[in-house]
Amino acid sequence: MEELKRIFLFGKLPPPLLEELEKFAFPKRLKAGQMVFLEGEEPKYLHILLEGKAKVYRITPEGNEFLIHRFEPVSLIAEMANIKGIPFPANCAMETDGVVLKIDFERFKKFLKEENICLALISSLMEKINLLYRLLESYMGLSVEERIARLLLENPRIFEEEKHYKIAQMLNIRPETLSRKLKKFRELGVVEKRGKRVVVKDREKLKKLLEGFKSF
Repeated sequence: MEELKRIFLFGKLPPPLLEELEKFAFPKRLKAGQMVFLEGEEPKYLHILLEGKAKVYRITPEGNEFLIHRFEPVSLIAEMANIKGIPFPANCAMETDGVVLKIDFERFKKFLKEENICLALISSLMEKINLLYRLLESYMGLSVEERIARLLLENPRIFEEEKHYKIAQMLNIRPETLSRKLKKFRELGVVEKRGKRVVVKDREKLKKLLEGFKSF
């Protein structure tokens, strides 16, 4: 019960409801690379990531992995499928060892009348809608250089913390393409390498470079 109370959805539930919830909510320990759910699978369970990192992605017609989002604890994953009663629209896999709480959604529906749970679900859904909007906005009509430049401006730390193949997945490009474009950016003096990290060297110059891409 104490573990459930630490989850943002259930922190304000009274003890009798928490005791009931415990009867059909169970943690599942997963290894890195294991699937949480598959695209097209019926959403019998509500999934909450408690430990580790997970990714949601789709496979393109060319057979490439298109990354939609990465999740860190504590996060609801693909709850829209549960609420709308539709198959999962993408795959979800663990990127590290971790724990996912699985909740029988049919039995959970009665809990949706609790105000704090509804508000938390709405907040989570709005966040994901905004994420998808930003994702579409980021890719529609943008060149590879624009995608990289935009990510460097908006989230420079990711180039210091993540491996290049993961960043390439996020941008829906090949790792070798990312390496080639970053080399070009280094030659232009907007980024530099510090060990294995790529660091923005001249933010203003990078902004002007992005504006230049848009003018073509």
